[in-house]
Amino acid sequence: MKILIGSGIPGFLDRGMASLSQLMNTKNHVRHIPMVAALLMATITAGAQDLEDFVGSYTGENGKGFMQPLADAFGANMNSGLYHSAKIDSGFQLYIGVVTTTALIADNQKTFTATTEGLFDPETTADAPTIFGAVEGTTVEGVAGTTYNFPGGFDLNILPLAIPQLHIGNLFGTEATFRYIAVDLGDNFGKLNVFGWGVRHSISQYFNRASVDIAVGYFQETFDVGDIVEAKSSLIGIQASKDVGVVTFFGGLGFEDASLDISYEYDDGETVETIAFDLEGSNSVRFTAGLTLRLGVIRINTNINLADQTVFAAGLGFQF
Repeated sequence: MKILIGSGIPGFLDRGMASLSQLMNTKNHVRHIPMVAALLMATITAGAQDLEDFVGSYTGENGKGFMQPLADAFGANMNSGLYHSAKIDSGFQLYIGVVTTTALIADNQKTFTATTEGLFDPETTADAPTIFGAVEGTTVEGVAGTTYNFPGGFDLNILPLAIPQLHIGNLFGTEATFRYIAVDLGDNFGKLNVFGWGVRHSISQYFNRASVDIAVGYFQETFDVGDIVEAKSSLIGIQASKDVGVVTFFGGLGFEDASLDISYEYDDGETVETIAFDLEGSNSVRFTAGLTLRLGVIRINTNINLADQTVFAAGLGFQF
């Protein structure tokens, strides 16, 4: 973050924040898009500004306010799309597919109340963009013609993820779930690793005349990018489903938590500063409703997850 004397162009914006396309076409901004791509999963590409340059413009409480919507949306995404039925068939069962989850970014997640820092006078608060907010930042004026610049965000309305998923069962009515992906983002950023696991157990198997299938489950996931980003999530809940023809209607109630930790050393050429944000996702309770289309071994499913952070999920896979 910079304090500029006079009415000069905000330094952070002047380095390429005018638009995302400008960032992608600027050779010096070599690490910004890999971070976005890591978080979006489906659009990994090369050539952009460093996450450290981006987030390093903030410290302290401003940094938390800037990044908090990412923790909310990302944690909610990780805990979505984990099942598409509560039925756990007897005998061997295998499902292989891909799940996509898309968090909807609300207007109130695009701004936060930021406060000027350092020697800027007078101390001033303003509505500034979050990481999902407008590309153009916010500038406030101080004494003697000084200005203070709060940087902009990515101007996103959704945050999508996509990841392979495997279900295998059953043993005494118990099914295991796994998620995994590993991508090398290059020397500037390191490796992206996602691993998740879970277990579900059939409750309806104990009731001979159960009209619906019922299961309980626990899921846990980890996500890290190099030595900078580490995320964790967990979900425990109960699911129910009913088959009607080739359609399965399903729903669930879940209790969840998620955290997103960012830690790195930021070097501005003069000093080295350790910057760290430990953020907790806002979701604690979620309701899920969806349906699955069964076409032979093909499974096509979609669902909505209602909580503080709304998420749509969809999946395509094969069940044997």
